Amino acid sequence: MFKLNEIKINYMIEPLTIRNDVKVLWNYDLNTLEEQKSYQIIVKNEFGEIIYDTSLVETSAMECKLEGINLPSRSRFNVLLKVISITGNQETKETFFETTLNDDEWKGKWTSIPDSFNGGTLYFRKQFKLENKKIKRARCYVCGIGYHELYINGKKVKDSVLNPGVTNYDLTLLYDTYELEPFLENGDNVMGVEVGYGWYGSRKLLLQLYVTYEDGSEYEDHSTCNYGWWVTGTPIIDNSIYGGEIYDARKEELTAPHWCKKEFQPTWANGWMYTILTQNPVGKLTPQEIDPIRVLNEFDVYKTIQIDKTHIVYDFNQNMAGWAKIKVEGKRGSKVTLVYAEGLKEDNHVNQLNLRSARCSDTYILKGEGVEEYAPRFTYHGFQYVEAIIEGEVNILSIKGMHVHSDVKVVGSFRCSDEILNRLHKMAVITEQNNQYSILTDCPQRDERFGWLNDVSSRQFQTNFNFDMDRFYNKVVHDIYETQNEEGAIADTAPYYTGGQPADTTTASYLLLALSTYKLYGDKELVIKEYDGLKKWVEYLLSKQHGYIMDYYYYADWVSPQTLKNSNSDGIFISSLFLHWHLKLIAELANIASRKEDYERYSLMVKESKEAINKKYYHEETHSYSLSTQCENAMAIWLDVCEEKNKKDVFDNIVKDIIHNNYHLTCGNQGYRHVFYLLCEYGYGDLAIKVLKNEEYPGWGYMVKMNASTIWERWEAEMQNEMHSFDHPMFGSFDAIFYHYFGGIQYDGVGCDKTVIHPYVVDSLSFVESSFKTVKGTFTSNWKKVGENVEYYIEIPVNLKIKVIIDREIESINGTKAYGKEFYLSGGHYTIISK
Repeated sequence: MFKLNEIKINYMIEPLTIRNDVKVLWNYDLNTLEEQKSYQIIVKNEFGEIIYDTSLVETSAMECKLEGINLPSRSRFNVLLKVISITGNQETKETFFETTLNDDEWKGKWTSIPDSFNGGTLYFRKQFKLENKKIKRARCYVCGIGYHELYINGKKVKDSVLNPGVTNYDLTLLYDTYELEPFLENGDNVMGVEVGYGWYGSRKLLLQLYVTYEDGSEYEDHSTCNYGWWVTGTPIIDNSIYGGEIYDARKEELTAPHWCKKEFQPTWANGWMYTILTQNPVGKLTPQEIDPIRVLNEFDVYKTIQIDKTHIVYDFNQNMAGWAKIKVEGKRGSKVTLVYAEGLKEDNHVNQLNLRSARCSDTYILKGEGVEEYAPRFTYHGFQYVEAIIEGEVNILSIKGMHVHSDVKVVGSFRCSDEILNRLHKMAVITEQNNQYSILTDCPQRDERFGWLNDVSSRQFQTNFNFDMDRFYNKVVHDIYETQNEEGAIADTAPYYTGGQPADTTTASYLLLALSTYKLYGDKELVIKEYDGLKKWVEYLLSKQHGYIMDYYYYADWVSPQTLKNSNSDGIFISSLFLHWHLKLIAELANIASRKEDYERYSLMVKESKEAINKKYYHEETHSYSLSTQCENAMAIWLDVCEEKNKKDVFDNIVKDIIHNNYHLTCGNQGYRHVFYLLCEYGYGDLAIKVLKNEEYPGWGYMVKMNASTIWERWEAEMQNEMHSFDHPMFGSFDAIFYHYFGGIQYDGVGCDKTVIHPYVVDSLSFVESSFKTVKGTFTSNWKKVGENVEYYIEIPVNLKIKVIIDREIESINGTKAYGKEFYLSGGHYTIISK
């Protein structure tokens, strides 16, 4: 069998946002066993003319950058991919992409309304007339900030919400591209945009509409003042990220039957006015290419607590990010206020103590017309519990928890014989999803929700296995770059909304994300584009060291459990280890970016840094580093600071300390990931599992025991008012060892082309099932114990030759007798029996 699976353009399916740089990537169906011998890519414009032809290229590579291509804006291009297998079988598949606006083609005017006019969202609308001709293509380019939704003739054009993504609006403004063909009619049409405050804190709109007819003529329109553009307030009379929404359904009658339908006409008498021009935001208009935020799941009520007639608490048994959707009926003017929280008080009312100043509530005021349905659209909350406070005569017919987050595709799966580990895996995944809101937030509920970069330094290891992050990481890396000052210092958060500058040295995430994007997706272009900023940050760190020992730190190994013995690491030592890590990373990135001199210079610094740290911090007599915390010793080994001859002795100290602390890790948000990796690397996978399952406070097993459904920021179950999120991904990277070791899928190379399959069979488990979808195809690694033997099942994508390591003597591969423990397998499906 020889069958193509999918084609992507710049890592996207049928994108509408391309400029001149075009990269085509493809992979094959899971059952394809024949290797690719050659490919040909033909690109045609919308008139059928060939504008690019690679001719037949003899290679098994599954990507091609279209060099030297020059593309006009706002045009469609069809891509034909032809592939030929080594046996001569042929397969073709087509896709398309479109180019977006050039920078100098923006003609629209930024419009708004006087800030004192209304505290809620705004309706912008214009009626326009199309000719009675067949439409070839209709596109609308919209930058509505903070958040916006586009409507045509009363219908919402996309199912995305909280759009566009969050940026530093002084530097980057994301605009979205909308396909309008299914929504337009001959004759009169109405376009409308609802705009809320979002993170921008103001409401502004820039829009350009193009309708191209089959005969080549075109209708064009832009946002501006007057000229048929109207604006007014909406039933959403208050909206903010931290506060929530207030929706007065009685105001719907002012725009009946619908504010964006031609049957309704705006006038001054019904509260509308002409749009006004507003100060232009200064950021660069950039097409949005990250996955949109969507409502992606819903949860039913698990338990209802009727406190009294006016207070009802709903428990969804799942901590989530999003909002509640209600159906109600009742008397006009009655209210339902939904108050969100992660916990309950002793009297069963919701406990918002840890939300600090965030109000986190939505209010719906009934219009009194039968069954009414409401869900907020310009805010979001983190919650497991919702308390409905009723004022007036209201009957709540139903309520659901709507799970909302960036629609980043899940690419990993893991299951094993231990249900606690399965539960922890699920907790890690949903915690990460709850904090993907166009930025990698630290938490989804309190008055924060920022892109803390020290958290990302640890959490990204599980994120890499669970989600397709190429476009997302591209944005985050550039967000970090935009925080950089002239000295090279980046900020603690990206976009830079809080924290310090310079960032804590634990912010290796800047370099790690760039490197991960290369290794996972083969995205060398990102490394080249962002290299100078990455280097500048490392050079800044070097300006803050003396003999490779840093002179500052802020967080170091953040939130280590204070009830355990020897849990506080030396901040300067951790900071110096992170400098060493930065040097290793920038050397690798310099090599990728073909910066030979930088590679040689930083490689030398890695050696010098290692010598300096060992000289100052290594204790020969105790085989330990600094204060001999688990974090300090583990990071020294994992980052190869520790000399090879000393590693086992230093590792033994870690094991002794874990046992001494009754099978707990004493690490904070940086060190724990290194400890878990080392335990598995040194053959102590069962100890890692024992630590994870330990039900005694503090630890992950304790979270499970306390019925947690997401990973916590702190170790305590009792809510506190400062820094106590119960939905925090920084402690979720234990999940990476499930893939990397127990499943044995160890990605490496360029776009995972040097992945190694090395399953770690442990006594604690009787089977493991894991898979990982990559740009090259899906890797599967399963094993199960059958009597005295272990049976492995491995799937490798076609066109790859992968190293496989089995820690037992094998008896057969696909029924054929075989010997050894280490070998290479080409793309295919393999059943391996070991002794």
